[in-house]
Amino acid sequence: MIASQWAWALLLASTGGEGANPLEWKSDLALWTGVVFVLLLLILWRFAWKPIAEGLDKRERNVADQIGQAESANQKAKDLLADYERKLAEAGQQVRELLDQGRRQAEQSGRVLIEKAKAEAQVEYDRALKQIDVATSAAIKELAGQSATLAVDLAGKIVQAKLNAGDHARLIEQAVAGFVQSRN
Repeated sequence: MIASQWAWALLLASTGGEGANPLEWKSDLALWTGVVFVLLLLILWRFAWKPIAEGLDKRERNVADQIGQAESANQKAKDLLADYERKLAEAGQQVRELLDQGRRQAEQSGRVLIEKAKAEAQVEYDRALKQIDVATSAAIKELAGQSATLAVDLAGKIVQAKLNAGDHARLIEQAVAGFVQSRN
């Protein structure tokens, strides 16, 4: 309130004490006010608004460029991610294929080793059977030879002497003892 009283007092003093009405129309003052306003607009348009508008346009283009670059980088990142995921899936498939191939090769190698071991065991079994057959044949030949020798010896003894039951038992005991001694 005091400030408005001071303002009226200052206005009255500047106009020479007469009561000035701010709503009163003065054409020369209005004309000069309009000219100053237009000049001020032109000066501001030339030196202030035009550079401000250009700066804002430049800033807007810069922001639009940055948004475009960000979108481009985002799309590139999405493409790289999709490519990475595809390569990861391919690598996983290759690993599964390699594991399957390794398992198949291991199973095949196991079968080959088992078949080889069976073949070697069969060869060893056949060789052992052959050795047993040879040893059996040799033992039978030896036994046959000893039996023949024993029979000839026994027949010779029987022919030289007439045997009674006691002599007969004694000859059998001697033959068996001779057979046992010849084996050792």
